[in-house]
Amino acid sequence: MSSEGFNLLSSITLEDFMTDPYAIYRSMHSQAPLTPVGPADFLVTDPTLILDIFEQHDRFTSVHNLEGQVPVCDEARAILDQTLFYRGALFNETPPAHSAFRKTFIRPFTPAVVETLEPKIRELATVMCGDLSGRRSFDVMQELALPLPIKIISDLIGIPEGDRQQVKEWNNLWVALQVAPLPEEHQVGAAMAVRAYEDYVRKLIEDIGAERRPSLILDMADAIGTPGAVHDVDDIIVAIRVMIAAGHETTSGLIGNAVNRLIETGRWAELGASPAAIPEFVEETMAIDPPVQSAPRSVEEDTEIRGVTVPARSRLHLAIGAYAVLGLQNGGQNGDADKPAVHKHIGFGHGIHRCMGSHLARIEARIALETLLTAIPAVPHYDESAPPLRLPGGFVFRSFSSLPISW
Repeated sequence: MSSEGFNLLSSITLEDFMTDPYAIYRSMHSQAPLTPVGPADFLVTDPTLILDIFEQHDRFTSVHNLEGQVPVCDEARAILDQTLFYRGALFNETPPAHSAFRKTFIRPFTPAVVETLEPKIRELATVMCGDLSGRRSFDVMQELALPLPIKIISDLIGIPEGDRQQVKEWNNLWVALQVAPLPEEHQVGAAMAVRAYEDYVRKLIEDIGAERRPSLILDMADAIGTPGAVHDVDDIIVAIRVMIAAGHETTSGLIGNAVNRLIETGRWAELGASPAAIPEFVEETMAIDPPVQSAPRSVEEDTEIRGVTVPARSRLHLAIGAYAVLGLQNGGQNGDADKPAVHKHIGFGHGIHRCMGSHLARIEARIALETLLTAIPAVPHYDESAPPLRLPGGFVFRSFSSLPISW
């Protein structure tokens, strides 16, 4: 099985995966539900096995999720060893530490609180779209899908308006170190950016605490040392970095993938005439073309899975995207993968580590689609002179960096 898996991967390019990861998942699954994709990495494509591993959080751990999925050069590693890059996030731990920390910052992401943000999200989306009656094109990613979620999550966390572009650039470099095979010189620069990013957040925590600015950072800082608290300032820095990434990468990708799906399936006018169906379409997009394609889990000791011995400290990449094509097509309507049983998707993860920001992502995506469907004066299409551009994301992300549509 091992040689077959590596032979399969050796013929696949990054461009292939960016274009159609689902065909690749089918090819992998036809050979084995557990495919080696590196010396200590396996891609899990079997839907039932994916759910089983998600649910066995004690046996298959998340604690190593932030240690990076690609190797870095010695110089970059030396810099990163002096940072919190390899420090685990408490919300990736198992209970009780996981549960205690999650309670510290989950309140802003509960359905009741998220619903109060709807007027603000709608106002922002309307302003970002503007009056399109005199235009003939609009870049969905650059003008709406990217700036809207980063604005909302930054407001919640407490990132000052003037710092957000820099934070976004730092975040991009941190994510790239996690998932992309960068040239060595770029790795070193990204590692230095990680250090600057952490210094900034540490100072921001101090400033917000001193000024008592209402924010998630203040809530987390005030909780340090209280009964049941399990975190310190370093844990807040790690958590904030992950929340900034998760709080906009997933939603930006969801909005872009939804618009792309509307155009490719010719359903723009249909959904525009039935706005009540937008929430279901958001779920359908998460089911069929999720922005997060895989979730890593690790084994602490040699573990047998489906007759395969997985060595200790190996990483299992649970292919959420594979679940979309291999799991839902049998649970959809008459076996039609284009009409999935959307309530069964795992686009936001599964088990105790399921994305706590799912309610916020859903409402942002819904409002973004509502606003676009109203603002754009005609059914849009792609222009061959300015095609959509995919964002490199390895086995993890599936999103666009640019999505220009014309009408």
